[in-house]
Amino acid sequence: MKTNETTLKQVSGMLPDDKARLYGTEALSDAELLAVLLRSGTQGRNVIAMCEEILHTLGGSLAGLFTTPSEQLLRLSGVGKVKQLQLAAVGELSRRIWKSRIAVNPSFSNSAAVYEAFREDLRFAETEEVHLALLDVRCRMIRRVMLSKGTIRSSLVSPREVFAQAVRHKAASFVLVHNHPSGDPTPSRDDINLTKVLQGLGETMQIPMLDHIIIGDPGYYSFKDNGGL
Repeated sequence: MKTNETTLKQVSGMLPDDKARLYGTEALSDAELLAVLLRSGTQGRNVIAMCEEILHTLGGSLAGLFTTPSEQLLRLSGVGKVKQLQLAAVGELSRRIWKSRIAVNPSFSNSAAVYEAFREDLRFAETEEVHLALLDVRCRMIRRVMLSKGTIRSSLVSPREVFAQAVRHKAASFVLVHNHPSGDPTPSRDDINLTKVLQGLGETMQIPMLDHIIIGDPGYYSFKDNGGL
C-alpha cells in the first residue's frame, strides 16, 4: 500500500486502527482519531496528513468542529461533501452525547447545573443567543425558549416576551442564560441593566428570576453567585 494512495498508514508504520486495538482509542492523537473515521486521504497525501491539515483549519483543536463553517471545510483538498458530512456528524454526536449525560429534567437550584445543561450549545456559538429556562416549583425546567439570536456584537431581549412565556407555561420562576462569543463571561453594562429590570418585574409578577448565567469559553458568570441577585 503506497502512502500516496488512500491509506491509514503513518510514517511510523503503525495504522491508527492497529494502535487503537493495541493501546485503546485513548492512545490516538486527534489526527489519528479523525483518520479512523474518515478512512482515506487523497492522491499524494495520506489520511493522517489530511487530518492534521483539517485540525489546523479547526484552530488546532477538535472543538473547532462546533464552529467551523461547512464551506470552509469543503475548501480543503480532499474534503468533499461526504467527509464534510462525517466531520459535521462527529461534532453533533459529541454535542448530543454531552447533553445525554444531563438528567432529562434536572433541578436548576444552582448555577453549575444550569451551566452544565447549556454550555455545549452556547460556549462555541459565534453569535449571541439568549435562552430562557422556565422552572416549576421544584426548580426543574419545564420549558426552554430561545428569546433571541443576535449578531456577534449584540442581541435584543424583550422583558415583555420573558414574562409572556413564563405566564403561558405557568412557570414558578425562571433563569436567563446567554453566551458571550468573545469567550469572556464578564457581564456588560447592558447585561447588568437587563438583569435589574427582569429582577424587578419578576418580583412584581411573583415569578422570580433565580439567576442570569453568562456562558463563556471556558467558564461562566452567575449573577446570583456574585451577589447581583
